[in-house]
Amino acid sequence: MKSPFVYILPLAILSLILGIWGGWVRMGWAIQIPSAIPISQHGIFMVGGFLGTLVSLERVATLHKTILLGIPLMFGLSIPFFLFDLPNISYLLLISGSIGYLGVCVYNYKKYKSEGDLLLLAGATFQILGHFALSKTNSYPIAFAAWMLFLLFTIVGERLELTRFLPKGKFQKIELYFWLFLVMFTSALYHFGTAKILSLSLFGLSQWLIRNDIALLNIKKQNSYKFLGFSLLTAFAWLAITGIIGFLSGPFLYDALLHAFFIGFVLNMILAHAPIIFPALLKINHKPFHPTYYLWLFILNLSLGLRIIGDFQENSDWRLFGGIFNGIAFIAYLLNVAFLILKKQLYAKNDQIRSI
Repeated sequence: MKSPFVYILPLAILSLILGIWGGWVRMGWAIQIPSAIPISQHGIFMVGGFLGTLVSLERVATLHKTILLGIPLMFGLSIPFFLFDLPNISYLLLISGSIGYLGVCVYNYKKYKSEGDLLLLAGATFQILGHFALSKTNSYPIAFAAWMLFLLFTIVGERLELTRFLPKGKFQKIELYFWLFLVMFTSALYHFGTAKILSLSLFGLSQWLIRNDIALLNIKKQNSYKFLGFSLLTAFAWLAITGIIGFLSGPFLYDALLHAFFIGFVLNMILAHAPIIFPALLKINHKPFHPTYYLWLFILNLSLGLRIIGDFQENSDWRLFGGIFNGIAFIAYLLNVAFLILKKQLYAKNDQIRSI
């Protein structure tokens, strides 16, 4: 029986493609794009459509309740309404989906009482605030502060869940919550002089993750475990770089900060988890791996570095080429994972036919 998630994942992929496509045009690439696609909504396509659908799909899948599929579906369906120039309906769907996702997080926390679920719950709250702020102010800088907290708390919460078997002392937990509280507090007061403290707290959180996650253990292993370790460490490094960038200045500082976090930290996390998440969502008992994964990891991060150096050097060519290869590398990686899953399924089906 086909997993019902197979019908929702295409909406997430559509959001991703539209978001990347719009981002390229916004950067200055002369790429033809249908007039119906609002390139100004690049951010909501990526965070609300793609990441919102993906994150909620992952959490809903663990509860095995068909009715909850409506939550990721609302995130995914918000994007077509942007294309039909009906943003109010899109925002209604995004906020409704976010509230539904918050309900799932509340349920999980009440059931398991874990620290990871508590952070996921906090992240879900920030997601609602981000979508609501954008719908009322149409200001991406305001929304991005809440979205950053949504993704940061979600990722740290998931890492805590996945590494709960590792011993963590009282001081380690106090340190983690100190950095998270500082990130939250300084994000809220960012425009009131706390930018440098926020940068310091992001750097502090990154070094905590490097020391207390399983990434350093995984890189000593082989195949998919080693790749997982490299991807995680790369993501943590970009979180540190995001903090360092906050101490700098330049005309494209906003672009550098945003993409160091959302591409460097968040997308590298997806590279790490995609070979695990997608088969689980599709009910496939196979975790694909191929050494070509490293190629896309390398291109994604090299091009992001080029883009950010271009931001500070005010070099438009570096920014443009860095930006386009960011998108190409990420899409190519997802296609690589999908190809390996499909290949395995076809081999399994052929074996079944031969055994009849």
